[in-house]
Amino acid sequence: MNLKKFVVTAAAAALAVTALAAVPASATGVGNEGCTPGYWKNHTDNWEEAQPTALLSSIYTQARANVAGKTLEQALDGGGGPGADGAAVILARAATAAWLNAAHDGLGYPWQRLSANAGNPPLVATVNAAFASGSRSTMLALATQLDNDNNLGCPLN
Repeated sequence: MNLKKFVVTAAAAALAVTALAAVPASATGVGNEGCTPGYWKNHTDNWEEAQPTALLSSIYTQARANVAGKTLEQALDGGGGPGADGAAVILARAATAAWLNAAHDGLGYPWQRLSANAGNPPLVATVNAAFASGSRSTMLALATQLDNDNNLGCPLN
């Protein structure tokens, strides 16, 4: 499945738009920067527009039950396991770092939270659709793509 062309439902996109407001980034290296989950776990003072204690479900409203109640900081711990629930844990980690990357005005991350960017669909709606699919392969494919983007290189201190 080519996630660059991942189709999200209008309902998921509308839900994402009502959940968060878009904030334009001032970064210049759009598409070339991303910080890892480990960076965000160890630099909570650099988080913009989120607190470590916020629930994953406050951002990704379609998160599977086994990850919905985790805080953003807990989601960054990662893990995995069998089946769709294991894939949801992996996606939660990558998606949390992706959201933090997209929220930071100083990063040129290739995803935006609520709109298409650099050939990618809106992050929140895409992650919500992957969670809602219940498909292990869909969640893992998106987690891999986000992980690759989260490892583009972090210019933050």
